Amino acid sequence: MSQQKVDQKKHDKANRKSIVRKKKFEEIASLVCVTVIAIAIVGWIGYSIYNKAEQAKAANATYEYNEITTTAIQDYLNTLN
Repeated sequence: MSQQKVDQKKHDKANRKSIVRKKKFEEIASLVCVTVIAIAIVGWIGYSIYNKAEQAKAANATYEYNEITTTAIQDYLNTLN
């Protein structure tokens, strides 16, 4: 082995705890980032669906309903008898 490889191996062995700690931290940080992004996407989809449902509900509420009475038809039918 070359001297450079030997020195690198000694350095890695001496700092093994900090290297392992750093890798664990990177894994946890990436997991947290993925989780936050997933929650944001799910929240955005939920808000979009809720907003469309509210718009549809508001559109249905704008219709005017007219009451139809059948008294004229009843009077006509009564005159036929």
